[in-house]
Amino acid sequence: MALKLVVEAELDRLRWIPRPGIVLNPGFELGSVLTVHTVAQAMTRGGDVLLMDADVLYHEGIMTALVAGQKPVNRILIDREFEAGDEPVKVCVRDGVPIELRKQVAAGLQYDTIGESVGFFRFDPAGARRLATLVAGYVAGGRASMPHEEAVRDLLLERSQIIDVADVTGFPWIEIDFPNDVSRAARTVLPKLPPLPGSQP
Repeated sequence: MALKLVVEAELDRLRWIPRPGIVLNPGFELGSVLTVHTVAQAMTRGGDVLLMDADVLYHEGIMTALVAGQKPVNRILIDREFEAGDEPVKVCVRDGVPIELRKQVAAGLQYDTIGESVGFFRFDPAGARRLATLVAGYVAGGRASMPHEEAVRDLLLERSQIIDVADVTGFPWIEIDFPNDVSRAARTVLPKLPPLPGSQP
């Protein structure tokens, strides 16, 4: 609740029109599939949907790549320069089409390109509606504790939607999961970001 007040105060300061709405997931500790399910009504009312991890510090060029283009699209962002290991969510691409989205890639999978998912996705109205349906299935099936990337992966693998890939390799960003990520972000990412409008030099 305290965080909601902070966000509301910032929205009041920015005076955006229309004012963004806030939807809280009371079970936010249970899993990000449940969080996506909580906002399903907003996702399915029409228009492009941006689904973004909230713990990422990133260069504005990454957002530009996510929203580029006039027509609604389904889009995944990848960074080809990533640290090996089980923590990064990998995106495998073959012939320009994403074919896998998981931390652990099956041995023998054939792909042209592999990168880390930035955790930012864009969906057109049809893609958003289908994702909402898939997420609802997770919750109804007792799998609300799963990460939302699993539902996005299902959407990717069923091939019901065309999904493109935008390569943001070279733009600085970091996912802040652990205390040492905060110091790393301040040391290696924040100095590379352009100042925010209205910020002090």
